Amino acid sequence: MLSKLALIPLLSAAVSASPIDVRAPVTDLNGRAVSITSEDFANLEFYTQYVQSTGCNSDAAAGASIVCSSDACPSVEANGGKVVGTFSGPVSGVEGLVATDPVRQNIVVACRSSHNVRNWITNILFGFEDCDFADGCKIHSGFSNAWDEVKDEIIASVQAAKAANPGFSVVATGHSLGGALATIAAAELRREGYPTDIYTYGSPRVGNAAFTDFVTVQAGAEYRVTHVDDPVPRLPPIFLGYRHTSPEYWLSTGSTTTVNYTISDVKICEGDANTKCNGGTFGLNIDAHGYYFSKTGACNTDGFEFREREEEISDADLENRLKTWAQMDVEFSKGLGF
Repeated sequence: MLSKLALIPLLSAAVSASPIDVRAPVTDLNGRAVSITSEDFANLEFYTQYVQSTGCNSDAAAGASIVCSSDACPSVEANGGKVVGTFSGPVSGVEGLVATDPVRQNIVVACRSSHNVRNWITNILFGFEDCDFADGCKIHSGFSNAWDEVKDEIIASVQAAKAANPGFSVVATGHSLGGALATIAAAELRREGYPTDIYTYGSPRVGNAAFTDFVTVQAGAEYRVTHVDDPVPRLPPIFLGYRHTSPEYWLSTGSTTTVNYTISDVKICEGDANTKCNGGTFGLNIDAHGYYFSKTGACNTDGFEFREREEEISDADLENRLKTWAQMDVEFSKGLGF
């Protein structure tokens, strides 16, 4: 197998070659106008609290009230959120919970943050796995394998919650690699007949255009939040066929640790290969990945460890690698008309 350092010249060749991804007819949706309302913005802030709650309630029994330390989920606690079930992947390390929120009348699938983000960035592999959502659909193999580990638990918990609360709507949310899992979970739940809204924070790209276009036209909304120059949403690269769900809500102002935002700070970018928002940033500012309306991982623990093999590389070399890929993505995106 090629080392990832050896991949860089190979990746350079990919830019000059024909595009790798399989594009579906719905790509004309990439140019549609989008906006953000005060209600939308409040929701962006709120669902981070369910992600935070996963760290303090990963072993909670079904029916338990959600309780967080460090004031990590005050609104969830005030709403009387209750655990329907928890899930964990023994190989991938992914974790999370399914909960009900009686005030919002939601069934929430919350996927936990990951803590070894630098290791994941260092050791990222680009392999695709075929998926059956649409013709030509492909998903990152690591995320696909993680979903396979926990999908039965998640679907069963949502089915039970929906049977008990037929009027409740479904929301999937997650931060970091948990955002990737939440996206796949939502695609499956929508296909099962549960319209599901998606709120992700600092999610990497999950699959190819066939996958993201499929998600875009399903029943439910997509709210993909990024923060300043967080490097995780820039991976895996566009020029290798990876795409994002659309639109992107970019927290574009402030510093690495800024958590207090207003609606005017949010820049919206539409399109699965757009590099006008976070995708046009460079560098290795991993700290930016840890602040989405609050400091992530504030609820006791650091998050799950997405298990990968380890490669030794300096921060400077890793930053140069990411910069090269980001520059290649920008040029590739221009070739796609973004």
